[in-house]
Amino acid sequence: MKQSKILIPIFLMVVIPALLTTFLTLFKFSATLDRKLSDAFFHLLPSHHRFSNDIVIIDIDEQSIAKYADHPELGQWPWKRHIYPTLIGYTKLLTPPKITIIDIMFTERSDYDDALVSANESLGEISHAANFRDGGIVIPRKGIETISQKFSVPLDTKIPFPKYENASFPIGLIGETAPMIHVVNVIADSDGILRRFSPFVRWNGLYFPTLALQAFALGESYKTESKDSNFYLLKGDVRRIVPVGKDGLVRSYFYTEEELRNIPRYSAAGIIESLEKLNSGEVEDPNSLLVPPKLFDGKIVLIGTSAASTHDDVVTPHGLFPGVIAQAVFASNLIEGHLLKELPESYGIGFTIIVLFVGVLILFINQWHLLKNIYPIFAVSLFIGTFYFLYRMDMVLSTYSFVLGFPISYLLGFAYLTYTEGREKRKFNHILRNLVDPEVVSVALENMESLKQGGEWEITAFFSDVAGFSSISEELSATDLAKLLNEYLSAMTKVLKANAGTLDKYIGDAIVGIFGAPIQNKEHPKLACKTALEMVTELENLRVEWNKRGDYTPLARAMVFRIGLNCGLAKVGFMGTDSLASYTMMGDSVNLAARLEAAAKDYGVSILVSESIESVCKDTFHFRFLDWIRVKGKEAPVKIFSLESFQKDVTSIMLDAEKEYELGFSQYSKRNWEDAIEHFKNVSKILGKEDKSSHLLIKRCQTLFQNPPPVDWDGVYTRTSK
Repeated sequence: MKQSKILIPIFLMVVIPALLTTFLTLFKFSATLDRKLSDAFFHLLPSHHRFSNDIVIIDIDEQSIAKYADHPELGQWPWKRHIYPTLIGYTKLLTPPKITIIDIMFTERSDYDDALVSANESLGEISHAANFRDGGIVIPRKGIETISQKFSVPLDTKIPFPKYENASFPIGLIGETAPMIHVVNVIADSDGILRRFSPFVRWNGLYFPTLALQAFALGESYKTESKDSNFYLLKGDVRRIVPVGKDGLVRSYFYTEEELRNIPRYSAAGIIESLEKLNSGEVEDPNSLLVPPKLFDGKIVLIGTSAASTHDDVVTPHGLFPGVIAQAVFASNLIEGHLLKELPESYGIGFTIIVLFVGVLILFINQWHLLKNIYPIFAVSLFIGTFYFLYRMDMVLSTYSFVLGFPISYLLGFAYLTYTEGREKRKFNHILRNLVDPEVVSVALENMESLKQGGEWEITAFFSDVAGFSSISEELSATDLAKLLNEYLSAMTKVLKANAGTLDKYIGDAIVGIFGAPIQNKEHPKLACKTALEMVTELENLRVEWNKRGDYTPLARAMVFRIGLNCGLAKVGFMGTDSLASYTMMGDSVNLAARLEAAAKDYGVSILVSESIESVCKDTFHFRFLDWIRVKGKEAPVKIFSLESFQKDVTSIMLDAEKEYELGFSQYSKRNWEDAIEHFKNVSKILGKEDKSSHLLIKRCQTLFQNPPPVDWDGVYTRTSK
């Protein structure tokens, strides 16, 4: 396809989808759309991480609130605070948990704060919840500076972790005596879905850990490190990379909905009932209790609520869940290293553009119709496979550019292809009437699309030219000249076509032919050699007929031609205008064949071929080595041969003469000019006639003897003319 014609498909299939994705990016729609689409893929693809075994939840659920609504010590929600030390103490009856993290706010005073203060001082690893917010009136509270300094984390980082204007820490002595404090804020995306969390948040120029980070740290010391645009948490031998985004949030791996619903959750009511039975002596063996204390041994315990009346629900990729479930997911992510790195949008866009460009080639360059139909399946499979491969490596490829761009691209491409194919068929029906070779017409009718498209593959280029035709034409009248050319060209073209050759064009008396196109044929070098030898025989027959009839002039009746053959890669296909075109060939291999035809004159041979012909045809045809030459326009030397005959027609005289010639060429290559000349002279003696090739080398040796070549001379003769 011409460059100008491929630009329209590129515009339709690449530029338009690219502009659409750019529009979405500029107007901030892409990030939300991307995350929605990736959620859908996560639901479809197999899960590869499991929720941490270290996390359990004490859940103040609907059953707990309903059961103790009339209890004098608890009452309706919110419960009196002395119940929390009871719950925490129960988990420590046997082996204590690693840490107890409370996901309930104690920012207002109550009559039972002393119980929590006592728990802070006696029950150990407890982390209380703080809540940050923007806006509102800042109410100064006693001790807030002390608490904020005590629990802030020194960070040396440029990562823009979420920043808030106001902070609510646990009230009074609860906050002052708390062993640890964590921030429970979560930040939903613009579509209201909670997918990401931050390990730290900022307030008043200070950094504070979130619940997930506290679960990771377990009250132990840890360090942070920012290096090479990555953020690291270091605790003991653990080095956890946290792929924080530009807004300070990291994408969470949300496991499966089934796993979220099966996170170990123990009803607060069950714990209270178990403790009452244990204290009353009704049950002596703790393991037979409704909620045995051993369930909390060495665990990370989260205390939260799932009751609707507590209004602590969030929207996750799996739907509505209690906030403590989302916090548990974030904690599991950080503990187990199940963090997703959202790759830059440019990765997804780049992938999509490559696929779209390949789609242009498939639709408008490729001629295999099946591939045009299966490529969408392949492209979608490739995208899903790439997405899943990266997902398994905890990386998220941007999806919106492909999901939107590829269908639009392929629909536009197919629409344009349908439109152009109808127009192309009409055009080529007209072109076929102007083709010379009937075989090309036949192939076109059977597979016009393949012929129209052309391609690049190995062919044999054929060039022939009549020697001294200018002199012949000067001696003939216009009528005789036309008659001579018609007879000659008709006979030669007949031989060409009889051997599956395609007539490219006539250039005066010159014939240009193609073997191996448009019908690809592995035997094209041998067919070209056979054609050349048969043309030599056919010209001899013409000369006999002309002499017999006495037609034309003696010079015309003695006509000889030269043929150049070379095989190699070439571009073949229709070239021309809408109204007049020809099937032709282009490429370095074609140019070399033309140069060989011209060089045949120097060596006095009828058929000059390259080594690429000789190497594949030497079993059937006999070739004579002539020289190493460097033709105009090519730096690489070419080994050339004369096509002498079929192998069955070789004589001992021919073999002896060629052996002597090769000995002479060997001495010539070694700069033994005199020895070379003797061998070259012997060639003519063996043949019983002057051998022009030997005579050419003799003159060259004499010249080099008088003017020695440079030290780096490689024995290759450089032709300065075409």
